[in-house]
Amino acid sequence: MREAMQFGGLASCKVVAGDRGLDNQIESITVMEVPDVVRWLNGNVLLLSSLYPIKDDEEAIRSLVPQLAAAGNSALAIKTQTYVDKIPVTIIDAGNRLNFPIIEIPSDMAYLEIMTPLMEPILKRVDTGKSRLEDFYQWIKELALGGKGIPALTEAIEQMTGNLITVGSELSSLELFQGMDVIPLTRAQHSDLKAAKRPIRMQRVLNHKQTSCIVAPLLLNEEVWGDITCWQTTREFMEQDFQVLDRAMMLIALEFLKAITKHDLEQALKDHFLTDILLSRRLDITEVIEKAKMFGWDFSQSYQVVCIRIDEKNYREEAQAPDEEKNSERNRRILYKLNSIFRFDSQQAIVTLVNDLIVILFSREIKSGMPLLPYMKDPLKDNILHRMDHVRDDLIAAYDDALISIGIGRFYVGLDGMHRGYEEATKAIQYGKPWGQNGAVHFEDLGIYRVLHAVQDHTELKSLQAETIGKLAAYDSIHESELLFTLKQYFENNGSVSETAKKLFVHVNTIKYRLQKIEQITACSVHNAEQQLLLHIGLKIHGMLEVEQPC
Repeated sequence: MREAMQFGGLASCKVVAGDRGLDNQIESITVMEVPDVVRWLNGNVLLLSSLYPIKDDEEAIRSLVPQLAAAGNSALAIKTQTYVDKIPVTIIDAGNRLNFPIIEIPSDMAYLEIMTPLMEPILKRVDTGKSRLEDFYQWIKELALGGKGIPALTEAIEQMTGNLITVGSELSSLELFQGMDVIPLTRAQHSDLKAAKRPIRMQRVLNHKQTSCIVAPLLLNEEVWGDITCWQTTREFMEQDFQVLDRAMMLIALEFLKAITKHDLEQALKDHFLTDILLSRRLDITEVIEKAKMFGWDFSQSYQVVCIRIDEKNYREEAQAPDEEKNSERNRRILYKLNSIFRFDSQQAIVTLVNDLIVILFSREIKSGMPLLPYMKDPLKDNILHRMDHVRDDLIAAYDDALISIGIGRFYVGLDGMHRGYEEATKAIQYGKPWGQNGAVHFEDLGIYRVLHAVQDHTELKSLQAETIGKLAAYDSIHESELLFTLKQYFENNGSVSETAKKLFVHVNTIKYRLQKIEQITACSVHNAEQQLLLHIGLKIHGMLEVEQPC
């Protein structure tokens, strides 16, 4: 104890009684949280207390020091001015009588200021038994209660295990890789952790090498939101390492919960703010720019708008209502992933959720002497498409139960430009489906749909569709035929009867018969340019009306 009084917070504490007992050995530190704590102590323990559990029990106060001394413990340190104004006289008298050190802790000192400096020499003892684990559990609990956060908890785990500790997370701000190159968990490893709900052995890649490790899941609502990984970098694993991670993962999961709750609140404010901007043109530009600064956004710049729509795979085929709660949770996690993808982005990407669409804003520089916006042909269009195709591939790999559709609007100037870009991005998602595009869709590439979507009154569009393709759709429905699909394939194969027959695996004469039937029903010849154009446009309108719904 004499040596311990030179460490950390104890150096600022005062021995008020029992100084002849300072040669007592100290092997453990604990905090008094229950009245009968003494019965659980194994000796050589420094007990920290505010006396709260026994402050109204005079007999317990009178017997505390004799019991501690009889059990062979080290000392009693009492924080005053919290629940007791001063250390009771009976405790001071017993300390002097029994040569048992009584230490006064200043009211403004946290227990951690005493515990943390002493834990390292204590944990380095040869003893690896239960008492050492109990010391560790008490320490990390105090670290968590003291609000020291994930870095302090991982440092404590490192001291206990003697190996490197990293923390992975879907929320990039919670990751702690300590400068190491860590490959994320695979989907199979993620599934194994979710099923195990406890620390398990794995092989993962650290600094480009396969490395043995123990991985503990960070679970919230039965979902894995991250991991604590103990890497075998210094010594072989022991059974107690699993126990250490098992106890620590609950405390770090609580840190995750606090951080995620805070992040979600901030994200909701961002989503609400950006929704107002993208869906309304009646805004005070100066006010918006000032408010955006609260979120670290510079809306004096201009932004490219990209929208991502997440649908449940096979939802339409199964004719089932989507699980709104499940979809909302998935969208939230995808939002985290996108924020992680773009966190080092030089274009200062903004990622938010607007009307069930994930919206990404990329800042773009407008150089003097450049042509007026929107560009006739955007010089960065191919770069943006390529980039978003990669993003889509990453999302599909992580969420194979989701359909990912990406729409990109043209680039415009200012807040009004963001509004127009958002409208075009949503249209690119809608009209990209009948157009047949599988990857990201740029509004520039929608062709005739760019004209059709601009028609405010759809009465004439619906009339044209009814007079042409609508008749084929009605005929197919009644006779269970495939005239509409055949016409689509015929046009996609540039009017080649033989190629269409190959694609549909039927005889050429079958295609010729179907084309004749199409001409009879629609009164439009597939060989007359003007009438063929009506059928082409009718198909486009038909596809547009099928998918047209508010995004």
